[in-house]
Amino acid sequence: MVFRRARRPAGGVIRAALSRVAPAIKRHRRALLLGLAALVATDLFGLAIPWLMKDALDSLPAAAAGRASLFAYPALILLAAVLQGAFRYLWRTNVFGFARNVEWDVRHQVFAHLERLPLGYFQRVQTGDLMSRLTNDIAQFRELIGFGAVAAVDSSLLVVLNLSLMLVLDPELTVVALLGLPGITLLVRRYGNRIHLGYREVQKQLGALSTFVQESLAGIRVVQGYAQEENQARRFAVESRAYADRTLAVVRLWAFMWPMLTVCSGLSAVVVLWMGGRRVLTGALTPGAFLAFFAYLLSLTWPLMAVGYVVNLYQRGKAALRRLVEILEEPVAPGHLLPAPEVPARLRGEIEFRDLSFRYDGGPEVLRGISLRVPAGSWLGIVGEVGAGKTTLVHLLPRLFEASPGTVFVDGRDILSIPLAELKANIAMVSQDIFLFSDTIRENILFGRGEVAPEALEEAARVAHLLPAVQEFTHRFDTLLGERGVRLSGGQKQRTALARALVTGAPVLIFDDAFSSVDTETEEGILRGLRTTLRGRTVLLISHRVSTVMEADQIVVLQGGRILERGTHRELLAAGGRYAALVKQQALSRELEALGGEPKAVEGRA
Repeated sequence: MVFRRARRPAGGVIRAALSRVAPAIKRHRRALLLGLAALVATDLFGLAIPWLMKDALDSLPAAAAGRASLFAYPALILLAAVLQGAFRYLWRTNVFGFARNVEWDVRHQVFAHLERLPLGYFQRVQTGDLMSRLTNDIAQFRELIGFGAVAAVDSSLLVVLNLSLMLVLDPELTVVALLGLPGITLLVRRYGNRIHLGYREVQKQLGALSTFVQESLAGIRVVQGYAQEENQARRFAVESRAYADRTLAVVRLWAFMWPMLTVCSGLSAVVVLWMGGRRVLTGALTPGAFLAFFAYLLSLTWPLMAVGYVVNLYQRGKAALRRLVEILEEPVAPGHLLPAPEVPARLRGEIEFRDLSFRYDGGPEVLRGISLRVPAGSWLGIVGEVGAGKTTLVHLLPRLFEASPGTVFVDGRDILSIPLAELKANIAMVSQDIFLFSDTIRENILFGRGEVAPEALEEAARVAHLLPAVQEFTHRFDTLLGERGVRLSGGQKQRTALARALVTGAPVLIFDDAFSSVDTETEEGILRGLRTTLRGRTVLLISHRVSTVMEADQIVVLQGGRILERGTHRELLAAGGRYAALVKQQALSRELEALGGEPKAVEGRA
């Protein structure tokens, strides 16, 4: 497998990326510094043990002659080992605790940033890839700042201290021991960047695999309904195989690099054994000094091999961090740039569109020259064919997508000048595509509003005609719904979403084909309750049923992104235009259904 070369210097990339998560690192730096200090103490006591062994071995003749104690050095070695263990405990708890806390902060930072991104971002980025970044990439970053930092500091410190002590014991033998270092340096330089690029490909493919799994499980009813289990399994095998191949490509690089590092350090040990033994025989080096020297040389094995391990962690962590920073560098939705008020003001609910035109990301115009005023407390009905722009129009009001300045107003204020938190606190929306969380009915209705009185919760459920269904469950509002509300029917899901909107008490409510999954009789009962409950509030009502919008204060018919007709139900019937034709078609369809015949397809469906 061939990997592309990096375009920017590695050091610059990692510094720029770390600057985005620097606040989280600074917040917990005390634990890191304490842990690294304990790590230094651990290494110092570890290095003291070979030196004490040297002195103990060289003092044996004096101990045999009675001029020295035989137990002093073993006691000191035991004390050094105990202190080394105590400080090892301190550095592990502090450094790894630091890494875990930073991991939590960065995961929260990325998730909070994701929630503030515009909807367009989520339309072009796969959910599975984002899940992979928030789980696997965060874990790789934690390894980098945790064990990676320890390995880097520990290996550097041990190399310097071990070499210093070796130079004190025998400078000539130390020079011989360093013959393997150039080979280690060349290996790291040659394979380090290739491993980094390989890990980027691995993590990218893991994101694609996660997306496929997420979509397959979320759409399991469709998969099983169309008997596509084997086809999906084959596609999963292809994605999984691609992930395995990319991983194995990196493993092969790493599998070659690690043994070569071992060979380079092993060659030094062989040469030192041969030359050091000769120097002991000639009396140039005491047995104790040779024992200590060889112990320090063996202690160099870990830090020298750790160079490769640090490269591994560094490359994986850098690739992961760059994927996380890609999210943090995405600009937030413009509505989040205004400071949010502590207590959002309550709007009256007057809505006005002034010569509004809109297109998605350079595409064709979806709305053209829309000019419309909705008085506060009135109901607006919106009908039109598929693709007429109905949903786009109402999505611009809570700034799910951004309209041009000076085109959408609430209470005479351009919505771009209203803080987003304040604007959305005054608008509640129920769409045809309902999403319920795998939580209780209560939590799905309240949706984070813990201060709502139980009576208000029950009233919202009653108006939405959800209360009878709730009462059928043993645990009533505390019934767990399962993933995406699997325990409820389509109509019950829509009524749950309706109750969620009602409990907010927002002065502006948007119902985007919100009754498509309930029968006509239930819909009429819900609308009767809504007209009483929502008296004085502004309602925007999109529906393919004229019976839903016929009592609205004003009805508009959209076609091709423009307002084709507007007026009350009676005015539009009298005009004999598109709305009147739609009324006749739906009346005929209902008559055929009543007679048991085949209903005609209703044109103009939203």
